[in-house]
Amino acid sequence: MKVDFSFFDAEPLRLASRASQLAMVQAEMVCAALKPAAVTVRPVTTKGDRILDRPLIEAGGKGLFIKELERSILAGVSDAAVHSMKDMETFFAPGTEIGAVLTREDRRDALVGPYRSLDDLPKGARIGTASVRRAAILLNYRPDLQIQLIRGNLNRRLGLLAAGDYDALILAVAGIKRLGVEIDYTPIAAEIMPSAVAQGALAVQIAAPDTPRAVAVKALVGGLTCPKALVEVTAERALLSFLDGSCQTPISASAVLDEAGQVTLDGMILRPDGSAAHRRQICAPADQAERLGAELGAELLGLAGGRAFLA
Repeated sequence: MKVDFSFFDAEPLRLASRASQLAMVQAEMVCAALKPAAVTVRPVTTKGDRILDRPLIEAGGKGLFIKELERSILAGVSDAAVHSMKDMETFFAPGTEIGAVLTREDRRDALVGPYRSLDDLPKGARIGTASVRRAAILLNYRPDLQIQLIRGNLNRRLGLLAAGDYDALILAVAGIKRLGVEIDYTPIAAEIMPSAVAQGALAVQIAAPDTPRAVAVKALVGGLTCPKALVEVTAERALLSFLDGSCQTPISASAVLDEAGQVTLDGMILRPDGSAAHRRQICAPADQAERLGAELGAELLGLAGGRAFLA
């Protein structure tokens, strides 16, 4: 569909974003991809950015990072919002939809600090993370590790590491690369730490196309979608949805679409303390990505003995 960029000359597309450093970098990436259309970025400090002293689930869940952005779309203050897709729950505000999924960045996690691998960490090392998935995988791999909560932007976390509050951190490679910071880190192999659902993917959320402007926004934003990334995150989010996962549920899901049109989905569920884990990998044609996620979810629950495993 040919897009008339002049539609946004008089009133640029209004793109909402979290106000964090990484989120603003990601918003600028979207702006660059939308050229020559005119775009303005609206920074929003979300509740999730303000609450740093406790785990997300105690503060209200992953939705803390997106609810205020969704409200700005529904109120007509913003035309669209950019999100790290791993922060999005499997459901979102009625009257909105995903307008685009961009080309995916490296989905791996990284060990940040002076150690080259998880095996090099000293016994009882203090590892900073806010992710229940990362914590559970670490404890499953190394039960001796001490998992300690850390929240906030990259500079805050690196400052606490440098001050000796932690021996190492676990961060997303995608965030490190997008920020362009020079820090000492080692990517963790997916065989050891499979990624979170949609990790490394950016999504642009838009209003349902029920006005001429919303239709134009949908047409403009839709051109950013990477078909490969869309298939992969569709499979991953279908698994998450089937398992009814939230930020308190240790779930990994990583889908890879190959050149033959087959998508392979690797899924893992764990107990929060890492004492038990179940992992499977299955594949299907790309047009069955959503069914694939549900099928793998059912297989994992079968291995685990039912939904009580996730309680």
